[in-house]
Amino acid sequence: MKKILVTGSNGFLASRFIDFYKDKYDIVPLTRNTLDITVENQVLDFFKHNKFDLVFHTAAISDTQKCEREPDLAEEINVRSTLNIAKACTLKNSTLVFASSDQIFNGNSNNGPYAETILPNPNTVYGHTKFECETRIKEFMDNYYNLRLTWLFTFPERCKKVNTNIITNTLNAIFNNSKLKLSDNEFRGMTYVYDVIENFEKLITLPYGDYNYGSENNLSTYDIACYLLKSMNLSNRIDSTLIMDAERFKDLKRDLRISNKKLKENSIIFPITTEGLMKCIYDFGINK
Repeated sequence: MKKILVTGSNGFLASRFIDFYKDKYDIVPLTRNTLDITVENQVLDFFKHNKFDLVFHTAAISDTQKCEREPDLAEEINVRSTLNIAKACTLKNSTLVFASSDQIFNGNSNNGPYAETILPNPNTVYGHTKFECETRIKEFMDNYYNLRLTWLFTFPERCKKVNTNIITNTLNAIFNNSKLKLSDNEFRGMTYVYDVIENFEKLITLPYGDYNYGSENNLSTYDIACYLLKSMNLSNRIDSTLIMDAERFKDLKRDLRISNKKLKENSIIFPITTEGLMKCIYDFGINK
């Protein structure tokens, strides 16, 4: 049985990953209360006394606005901790699986979808920290997977962290009888979190390297929200809930779309975003 260390174990992705694989792998959950991964000597000492086959490093400040407000903190949590984990992995040859982000492409001027061969040009603090991590990991080790994750979604679940995603944002607007303003000029992948988790076992059989890891999507954020409501038989709530923002990103479209052609060539198939939404709706028994 493989032994897997999961950092940020209380987080949106990690908590679901741990639940999903708890009977298949020997999983060691790690939170900041267990170990301060920004302190190098503590991390190295922890790894000296433990042997992990895999380290799934998800711990990070993912709130992009917080990163902009506190860039030094983002550098400490996102970058320093990752470098400490990468160095520690080399002690006993642990494979690192790093949760990066499609937001490393946020400043690219050419249109997506972006392949792994495209040079990222991040223009946010969060994007910079993730791309710096990807770059620096390669200085320490060869046995790594950099996963460029897209915006993950699912319905809320008991005792699990809820992130802001296309489902929760749209449903909260309905429940609160408020308006949700979404751009018609933003294009990004959105991925059902359990598709990310279920494909993990195939991922770790692939050659090491960078992978765009999530769903492709050619619809705007506004159109995806409309699709969601229609799929849940809530078409009558579109006009009262959603506002199409045609001004935001009008001059330069926000295009974070990834190409997962590399994954497909290695027999890992992610459904496109609309298919992932339908799968999620089915899995949670909506409209059954």
